[in-house]
Amino acid sequence: MRESIGAAWIMVITMTFITLFSGFLAFSINYSKAFRVKDGVVERIRKFNGLRKETIDDIDSYLNQIGYRSKGDCMAYFKQEFGSDSNAKVLGVNDKTVSKPTTGGLYNYCIIKVTSEKSGSNKSTSSFYRVVVFFALRISNINIGSTFRVTGETSQLHYSTDEYESFYAKS
Repeated sequence: MRESIGAAWIMVITMTFITLFSGFLAFSINYSKAFRVKDGVVERIRKFNGLRKETIDDIDSYLNQIGYRSKGDCMAYFKQEFGSDSNAKVLGVNDKTVSKPTTGGLYNYCIIKVTSEKSGSNKSTSSFYRVVVFFALRISNINIGSTFRVTGETSQLHYSTDEYESFYAKS
C-alpha cells in the first residue's frame, strides 16, 4: 500500500511540472510572436514615414502573411498610460499631444501618434508612434484566459506624412 501512495504522489508532481513547463513554453512562444509583430509594424511606419494608406495596406498584408489574429482593448491601454478620457498632454522638455482612441472595442493592433512641438523661432514638428499589439493565452478545458500586450515606439519622425488621424486601430 505504501508504494502505491508514493507512486501516485510522484505522478501528481510529474504532471504538475509538465503543466507548468508547457504553460511557460506557450507563453514565451506567443510573446515572441507578438514582439515580432510589433517590430514589423514599427518598421513599416518608419518605412513610409507615417500613417498612410500604403502603410496600413503593408501592415495588413504582413499580419495576414504571418497569421496574426489576437485582439485587445486599445482604450484600456490609453486610459492606463495617459490617465484620461480626452486628448492628453504629456509634459516634458517639449509639449506633447496625444490623441485618444475614437471608439472602444477589441482591435488587432493600435497605433498612437505622439506629436511634439518645439517652441521658439523655428517651430518644427516631430512625432513618434506608439504601437500596441496583443497576444492571448487561453486554456479552454478549464475556461481560463488572459490577454497581454506588447508595446513599442518608432524613433522621432520629422514632418511625417499622415493621411489618418493621430490614432489608428485595426479590427
